[in-house]
Amino acid sequence: MIVQPSLKASANTVGLNMNERDQLVTFSKLKDGLISQSAAAKILNFSVRWVRKKFKRFIEFGANGLIHQRRNKLSPKAWDSEEKEFAMKLFEGPFQDFGPTFAAEKLEELYRVKINRETLRQAMISYGHWHGRKRKPKHRKWRERKEHFGTMIQLDGSPHDWFEGRAPKCTLLVFIDDATSSIVHAELAPSESTESLMVATRYYVEQFGRPLIFYVDFGGVFSVNINNPDRIKITQFKRACNELGIDVKYAHSPQAKGRVERSNGTHQDRLIKEFRLHNISTIAEANKFIVNTYIPAHNRRFAVKPAKSGDVHRPLTMHNLDNIFCLKEERIIQNDFTVQYKNRILQLLADQKAVIRPKESVIIHEHFDKTLSIFIRSIQLNFTEISKRPLKLIEPVFKQHKIHKPAANHPWRVYSAVTKSKHPNGGY
Repeated sequence: MIVQPSLKASANTVGLNMNERDQLVTFSKLKDGLISQSAAAKILNFSVRWVRKKFKRFIEFGANGLIHQRRNKLSPKAWDSEEKEFAMKLFEGPFQDFGPTFAAEKLEELYRVKINRETLRQAMISYGHWHGRKRKPKHRKWRERKEHFGTMIQLDGSPHDWFEGRAPKCTLLVFIDDATSSIVHAELAPSESTESLMVATRYYVEQFGRPLIFYVDFGGVFSVNINNPDRIKITQFKRACNELGIDVKYAHSPQAKGRVERSNGTHQDRLIKEFRLHNISTIAEANKFIVNTYIPAHNRRFAVKPAKSGDVHRPLTMHNLDNIFCLKEERIIQNDFTVQYKNRILQLLADQKAVIRPKESVIIHEHFDKTLSIFIRSIQLNFTEISKRPLKLIEPVFKQHKIHKPAANHPWRVYSAVTKSKHPNGGY
């Protein structure tokens, strides 16, 4: 700690700042009687009372009397040194990769150490635990938020090592409302697959209803990107959204859906540390923590009020979610009333609610519990699965060939008669 210089020290040993040098000139004139106290107050922009008090210190201590009394002294609001050392040691252990904002929150939450984020950042820099990051500005066109909650939901998957090697890598599926930046749902899944996405989307619509728009990227789960120049082919996810009456719009850059992209960066910084602090190492434990603890805390801190009040989610009415959130494929009925699907043979039964004929198309529903359903013209068909196609009994058909007798004048008969007449024994 730097010791404050004595007020009785010589003026030559004091480092006066610019304001104090101006005061020295003014108070010297006041001492010599060249100006009055009121004039000095106007020059220095002081009150007359303060000029009088400071002039007494100048008379008694000289130039040192003009130095601010709290120079080189710690502020009474300064961070306690022991508390500061305790916090800095945490950055060598469990807080080793924490940023200033998140660390300040966790210090207050876990250790009841309340400290301003900027104060903590400066301390982290001085101890070598943080380095400023320079960001190059990029020009982006601003898009206004949607006005109502539920108008547009930004949806994205974030693959990451969420458990820091304690478990296999997985993907965080995040649903963020565009109007409020609030997380409406998030869960970890093994990958960003059609099944994982449909399971998460079903949970979301069951909790909130049907939004107007899903805003996604051109990932393979959302868009058919090969041999589809006219965008006629659609994915299973897009088909499910169409059946729910949800429009799917595509972002042409990560910045276009920046709210969910920035949110993923926040989660990759904060959520993995939350898992570490709470010793969470499985997807099941993580999803329970995300829904019950992480999402409410995140929304309290980062969510904003929508421009207009009201929830525009539409309720589920006659929608059969079991027949929407599944895989659907078209197949043809064979002559023996069987349907083949992924090396499985499905035998349609005789008792049906609809008339079925060979060569008609049916829709196979593959549910995520591995069960199957078959529909024709929106009517469910009865079927059973068989191990192999039944053998057809084919009776051999014996054809009796008609005996052909050559004519009397046939060359063969003429040749045969001539040959026999020339033979010594008459052809025998």
